[in-house]
Amino acid sequence: MAELPLYSSPKVGGDILAYCSKCQGEFSHVVVSMVDKKPARVQCKMCKGNHNFKRIGDSRAKSVLKNATSKEPRKRVVLAQDYWQQQLDLQKGKPLKPYSPKQTFQKLDVINHTSFGVGIVEEIKIDKKIVVIFRSGEKLLIHALS
Repeated sequence: MAELPLYSSPKVGGDILAYCSKCQGEFSHVVVSMVDKKPARVQCKMCKGNHNFKRIGDSRAKSVLKNATSKEPRKRVVLAQDYWQQQLDLQKGKPLKPYSPKQTFQKLDVINHTSFGVGIVEEIKIDKKIVVIFRSGEKLLIHALS
């Protein structure tokens, strides 16, 4: 006995299996419009949303599905002053060194700058430069001048 196809050939008003990005899967849809005997726009029977026709095999649907199921954590945004406060709390108890371009600093030293205030040395760069985080953000300062 011959197996009957689940869906007949596509026609406007007919049912078709299509990928719905809102529902995140391949579900039954109603064909809304066609171009060159191919479905162009469909309406999802689950969410009633209208969208372009796409199947799981389509590269567009694959990229949408891949992004929707990605397990990568989202990037977290931290304000400069919040990061500065966190780093300052971690360095509690360290002596506060007055900033001078002639003094040599190490990573995680806590310094007091006359203009920028209290900061933490985040990075030692070449050419006698240091990156210091202050409440207002990062600054590139010089150090270890003779």
